[in-house]
Amino acid sequence: MKTESNRPTRAEISLSALRHNFAVARELAAGAAVMAVVKAEAYGHGLTRASQLFADCGADYLGVSFLEEGVILRQAGIKTPILVMGGLVDEQIERYIDYNLEPTVSSVWKARHVNAAAEKRGIKAAVQLKIDTGMGRVGQQWSSSDRLFSEIAGLKNIDVRGVYTHLATADGENPEFAATQLTRFAEVVKQARSFGIDPPHIHSVGSGGLIPPGTRGEHTMVRPGLMLYGYSPNPDLQESLDLRPAMTLKTRVVYVKYPPAGTTVGYGATWRSPGKRWIATLPIGYGDGYPRRLGNRGWVMLRGRRCPVVGRVSMDQITVDAGPEAYLDDEAVLFGGGAGNRLPLWELCRSIDAIPYELLCGLTARVPRVYIE
Repeated sequence: MKTESNRPTRAEISLSALRHNFAVARELAAGAAVMAVVKAEAYGHGLTRASQLFADCGADYLGVSFLEEGVILRQAGIKTPILVMGGLVDEQIERYIDYNLEPTVSSVWKARHVNAAAEKRGIKAAVQLKIDTGMGRVGQQWSSSDRLFSEIAGLKNIDVRGVYTHLATADGENPEFAATQLTRFAEVVKQARSFGIDPPHIHSVGSGGLIPPGTRGEHTMVRPGLMLYGYSPNPDLQESLDLRPAMTLKTRVVYVKYPPAGTTVGYGATWRSPGKRWIATLPIGYGDGYPRRLGNRGWVMLRGRRCPVVGRVSMDQITVDAGPEAYLDDEAVLFGGGAGNRLPLWELCRSIDAIPYELLCGLTARVPRVYIE
C-alpha cells in the first residue's frame, strides 16, 4: 500500500540502531555464523530495507517464514543465503529452486518431493532439516529422526545445509525444558552424523538463547530475531542490555476539545470526562495495528507528559486525556522515543498482556516507515 510521506502517523526506524543491534548479536555469537531473522516484514521494520542492511552488515543468512518473503528478497537483488523456516508446500518446491531458497524439510515425504524436483533439473537442492524436540509445530519428531536421516542419506539430489530445532522456553520461562530440548537435539545431531549427514549449520539458538544467561547447546549458527530490533524476549533483561529499540511510533494531535464534566468519549461511552481537562484526538487506530485493548489502558507521550488513552480505540482514531494543556499539531509518541519523551514498548505491552513481537509485527501497511540514521 502506498502512503503519503507527510501522513502524521508514522513509524520512524533508526538504521544506526539496527546496525548497532546486529553488532551486539555478532559479538554474542562468539564466532558462530549469524542468521538475521527478517520474517513478518522484519518484525514490522520493512523486509527489504532491513534485510539489505543486515546483509551489508555481514549476515551469513537471512531467515524468513514463507516462500513469498524469500522471493521478494531475491527480486530486490539480495544474494545472501535464505532459509525459509515455515512448512513446505509441495506445489511451491519449483519456486524454491528457481529463487535459490533453502526450504525446511521435516518429513520423509517432503524430502522425496524436493529430491524428485531437483532430479528433474539435474541439480542438487539445498535444504535444511528441522527436528521437533519439544515445540510441537513443524519438524520431524526427535525420537524418530533416524527415519528422516536414513531416507536423506539415500537421496542423491539433496544437499543438506543445516539441521535445526526451535526452543519453546529459551526466554527463561522454563530453563529446565530448554535444557531437555538441547539434550535431545545433541542426540539428534550425533545421529545425523552417524548417517553421514554433517552439514555446516547446526542451530537452535534465537534471541532468547543468545542473550545472557540464555540456554545454549551445540551450534555453528545463531538466529537472532527480536533483539535485532532492540528488544529482549525477557522484559526483566531489557534495561540491562545494550540494545537500542529501532522503531518509534509517532503521530500528531489533529483535534482538541475541553468538554464539560460528564461528557462521554468514544464507542460504547466507556469513559466520562471529570471536567477541567483537554481531550486530544490522534489519527491512529486498530486499522493501523494499534491494539484495541489499549483503550482505557494505554498511554501516549505528549510534551514529555504521560497521557492516558481514554475511551475505546477506534479503527482510525484514539483520544487521550491531555490534562491541563493540548495543542494542535503536537507530536505524540505511542511507543519508543528518546530522552524526555520516551514510552518503553515493554511497559505498554504489560498493560494488555502482550509482547513486543505482537505490536511491532501488527503495524499495518498504511503506517509509513520512515528511515532515519
